Amino acid sequence: MRPAAAIEELTKLKAEAEAADLFRQSSELESWRPRVRMIFVRALGADNHVVASFDKITYSPSVMWGGMPDSAFENARRSGVRKVVGLIDAAIYELGLVGGDEPVDEHAYDPDLWAHVKGLVEDEQWGMVASQTAIFVESHVRGWTGNPQDRSGNNLVGKSLYTEVLGDASDYRLGRQASEREGWRALGVGFAQALSNVDRHRIQTRDDAKRYALGVLGLGSLLLTQLRYEHGDILKAAE
Repeated sequence: MRPAAAIEELTKLKAEAEAADLFRQSSELESWRPRVRMIFVRALGADNHVVASFDKITYSPSVMWGGMPDSAFENARRSGVRKVVGLIDAAIYELGLVGGDEPVDEHAYDPDLWAHVKGLVEDEQWGMVASQTAIFVESHVRGWTGNPQDRSGNNLVGKSLYTEVLGDASDYRLGRQASEREGWRALGVGFAQALSNVDRHRIQTRDDAKRYALGVLGLGSLLLTQLRYEHGDILKAAE
């Protein structure tokens, strides 16, 4: 999870604790606690000291006896919440020191594609970003262009799909001149053969996973963007 996204969520959870009397509402507290822990784990890792400290916090009196007043339980819950809020502040500080890369600009990508992979990008699941981009783009192109099929009535996939959709005789070909059309067709076929055939079938583990994933995302977005730009009217009709 990106530091900026984690800080934003933790800030909201802190504000929620400060706005609601959690120590008076045990049901609200039971909803709030696991959400805080989830962000801690996703942002810092399960072995982080903040998570360990969080798990040791109690919300009930250390010693109990019959007839204890409700205020004793409220005070214990209040103490527990205050400790969690302190850990939230510590986590925000730690995440601020970590910093990290600048957030990915969602406006740089096709809106439908971005909506599909946004959660994966925020969670830095780069292998899945690449694979889901490959799957989404091929599926979207197929749906946009009326589900083209081969002579046997089977759906076209991969290289065959892009060769058909971006072919010179297709209503969806890209580019005005022959050389442009050839280039866009080669780009689509290359996306299928060099990227899609790999990323659709397995999650890659590599040191440059983020750079690679954003490259795949950019290329897939480019194909969708150009189809929208040149054939927006007929694509809408086909949806």
